[in-house]
Amino acid sequence: MPITRMLTAKEFDYMKNYQSYIEDRSQHQSMKRKLLEEIIKLYGEKFYRLHEGTRKALDRLCWFAAERGFCFPGSTYLGHTYEKSKGTIDRHLRELRNQGQIVTVYRRCTRNNGKGNPVHLFVNHPYFDQWVNYLQLNLESDVEADVDAENEQSAWESKDRETKNCSTYNLSLKDFNKYIRNNVNVKLSSDYVPSCIPVSFKEAVQPFFNYANDIYHLWGKVRLAHKISRLERPVEDLVSIAVQAFKETVFAYKRNRIKTNFEAYFFGTLRGLFTTERRREVQRNKANPLFYNFLDLDA
Repeated sequence: MPITRMLTAKEFDYMKNYQSYIEDRSQHQSMKRKLLEEIIKLYGEKFYRLHEGTRKALDRLCWFAAERGFCFPGSTYLGHTYEKSKGTIDRHLRELRNQGQIVTVYRRCTRNNGKGNPVHLFVNHPYFDQWVNYLQLNLESDVEADVDAENEQSAWESKDRETKNCSTYNLSLKDFNKYIRNNVNVKLSSDYVPSCIPVSFKEAVQPFFNYANDIYHLWGKVRLAHKISRLERPVEDLVSIAVQAFKETVFAYKRNRIKTNFEAYFFGTLRGLFTTERRREVQRNKANPLFYNFLDLDA
């Protein structure tokens, strides 16, 4: 199992004292809005149905990250400030990680030299590449670590507890919410995949991953790889590349070439194909420059 990246005191001090990307409150507000808009785009209409405290917590995360591209407020602090549970805050942070909005590293705990408080790096901030290079982050390993951590967390769940069969037709909304919470082990079929995931990607993945959450999780890796690659074209225009990466990963799996896990290999394949596409973009821009020599035109 990969070791989660932990920051030394020197690294964390360097990051905190690094030159701010913004110069005044207006720029601060503008950058915060940019980061928050990406999160709103991820949630869609669901964002405005979130509890007000949850929306404020997400807004505060973006505000903290606006200056240097990262923030480190604890989930307990955010939950206490906005009257939400620590579990709720952690769940939304996990969602942001899964969907390629943030990458999380950790401060080193001074008491036991283990993992301390999290530091969240925002992928859409201009300083993200700076922190990836400075910390020498292996993002493929981070994906693998997230997968292993989720598997480890699932292993603690009781295997013997049976889900009660209960008709939900006559349940009130309050009772229905309780029913869903009590039946967390019930997995949604691929019919429940959100509309934000392209149909062609869903159709390619569906024969191998039958559950909505698995397909949603894989699409999150596509979004993360796209953000890191700094492609100019939107991810929706590059679905065919994502499908090709998935097919190549399945082929490698069938040939027993995957030594880590499926998602980590898929992410690495995506990075390779997106990097190649980025080179093509650069070449096209050189061949068709956007800026003209207006002095020559006047002549």
